[in-house]
Amino acid sequence: MKKIRMYNVGFGDCFCLRERKSSLLVDFGTSNKKIGNKLRDEVFDRVISDLSTMPRKNLLLSHFHPDHLSGLLYMMKKKDQAGEFHTIYLPDVFSQPQMTRILTIQIMADLMNGSYLPGRQVSLAALLETLCSSPCHICLLKRGDIFEEKYQTLWPDTDWILREVDDLIRGIPEAVLVGWNALYELAEQMRAVICSMTMDEEVLWKEGLKASGVLQEGENEDRETVCRRAGESLLKRFAQVRKSQEVSQLLHYFERRQMELRRFKHKISIVFQNRTDGELNVLFTGDIPSSYLQAVADNYDGSCPLHEHYWCIKVPHHGTGSHFFDFGRYTPDNMLISNGIYYANSRKQERESRICGLYAGLFYIEDTTMYCASSENCEGYRSGCGCTCREHEIIDPGYYKDI
Repeated sequence: MKKIRMYNVGFGDCFCLRERKSSLLVDFGTSNKKIGNKLRDEVFDRVISDLSTMPRKNLLLSHFHPDHLSGLLYMMKKKDQAGEFHTIYLPDVFSQPQMTRILTIQIMADLMNGSYLPGRQVSLAALLETLCSSPCHICLLKRGDIFEEKYQTLWPDTDWILREVDDLIRGIPEAVLVGWNALYELAEQMRAVICSMTMDEEVLWKEGLKASGVLQEGENEDRETVCRRAGESLLKRFAQVRKSQEVSQLLHYFERRQMELRRFKHKISIVFQNRTDGELNVLFTGDIPSSYLQAVADNYDGSCPLHEHYWCIKVPHHGTGSHFFDFGRYTPDNMLISNGIYYANSRKQERESRICGLYAGLFYIEDTTMYCASSENCEGYRSGCGCTCREHEIIDPGYYKDI
């Protein structure tokens, strides 16, 4: 590996694992309208311009939250050539029919009160429409998969997640089943479209779309036209379904049970490391919850042990306390923390969303450098003592920093 470029996208994620012949962009998004004194679009345009200098690049989306994918939607909406990725990697919640249940919960998370924002960027349907507008090869990743010939996928484990989904939906009353079935049908069509993008042979992808009802018998349009039409159709269907009374009743049922489905998206987050042990090992954790990361660290199924040492570890979920994990045992040379976020009108939200002080100086890991987008939303910094990490590199007000 030549270097890791860490971009300053505020409360968001964007990293590029740069090689001489090809590079891997890991997430590209933010939740901020402004990043420091810069408008979000200005930052996105700077990243896109940087990507245009790379001859061959792939993209990995760890999961489907806007702070990880909104930049991609912006890029592809502009039809910029920098957005022409050879392969896009997604968590494998698509390849098997039973995974439709996971996707249904993902769609519900977009619609839940307090989670759904009026804007196409936040929905799984919007991502699918964007991918359909410029069809490319999709590769789905699950635990144990090898990709880029050098990385090993540590999470998601879809069997594990399916068990949790089944526990979540067990006992849904008949009164809300109509809404569930409507979302399930939409999720199944989304799954079929994504699966078609993983198939290189034309016969296979057409058969897959016909089986889902997205493509009708006798239609012989080219793949790009069919995909674009499928994306537009599914987005319209999503808009119709979310307004239906039956779906509203379903969502109210889950809200009364205080199910924070938006956080369920963290459970499918891709985690990966180098395939073989070496001096420049990396560990990228997306937004995986700490209990899941502990299971990964324990090598719960004996198939994917972590390495003893890492050159760079990207900590989960912007370094917030809810996802804190002690990486000290892996003696990382560098730890990458994208950023916390400051809520001026809510102390509770601020505490939950800023970089946890456990990553700061009090629990300093010897010979480790902390790379942060900004220290202003760090618990250690806001304590009044300034940046409390002994070795630290802050990107702000710059656009990126190379490690």
